[in-house]
Amino acid sequence: MALDEDRRELRDKVAALVGARFGGDYRAAFGHYDADGDGAVSRHELEALLADAGVGPNWTPWVWATAIVAALDADADGCVSWPEFAAALGPGPPDTRPGGSRQPEGTFPDRPGRPAG
Repeated sequence: MALDEDRRELRDKVAALVGARFGGDYRAAFGHYDADGDGAVSRHELEALLADAGVGPNWTPWVWATAIVAALDADADGCVSWPEFAAALGPGPPDTRPGGSRQPEGTFPDRPGRPAG
C-alpha cells in the first residue's frame, strides 16, 4: 500500500473525519461512503472518503484509493468490505453480523498481529 507515514496519515485523517462528521461511528461512516448500498466501498466510493478526509494531494485520490483497495481487499473482490475497513482503519466497533470479523486494533491485514506504523 503506502509507506508507514502514509498509513499514519490515512488512519489519522480518517479518524478525524469519522469523529467530526459521524460522531466517531465508523460503521455509519462506512455506510455513508457505500453510496450504492452494496455492502462494500469501491475504489470510486473510497475516493470520496479520501477527498473528504483530506488524504493525499487533491490530484491523486485515485492513486491512494487504488493502493488502499489493493492492500485491504482480503477476498479479492475489488472492493473494501466492512470487516476489511474496520480491521485496517478502526477503531470502529467490531462487526456483529454473522461471519463478521475484525483484526485487533492498530494492525493491518498485510501484517496480522503486528502493530501499525
